[in-house]
Amino acid sequence: MENDTTKAPGKQEQLTFEALFEVAEAVVAVEILAANYSLCAGDGPMVATARVLKVLKGPYAAEKQIRFEEGARGGGTYREGEYRILFLDKPTFSELPSTSQWRIFWQRSPMFSFFIEKDALPALSGKTFKSFLKEIQESGHQPGKVVFR
Repeated sequence: MENDTTKAPGKQEQLTFEALFEVAEAVVAVEILAANYSLCAGDGPMVATARVLKVLKGPYAAEKQIRFEEGARGGGTYREGEYRILFLDKPTFSELPSTSQWRIFWQRSPMFSFFIEKDALPALSGKTFKSFLKEIQESGHQPGKVVFR
């Protein structure tokens, strides 16, 4: 397991990588199937669809298709065919009506993207991923792109 530690610009982070796993309602490895970025940021959240490959935390089952939102401040970062690890939570009451059951967890800067190489899926579990997050945290890097290999 390695990580790509491209330095992210910007803000001081609110949560450690390890804490991010604990506070998110769901953490899943997915294949992005589609993303609708035809709207501009002022039009509201951008919506993407993904197929769950592995559940690290939360109420999902593998092969389930999910729909999720990413806030406009994150821009359109999801692309069809990518393998990603998503940290998800449910929209709050004030954000309803929501077009999706889940949204990307935004307690960290939207500049952080979590990917997984397809060949690394068999090695991915809640335990290995938490260990991986701890390793990144202890390295002191502020990666913009994190890849589980």
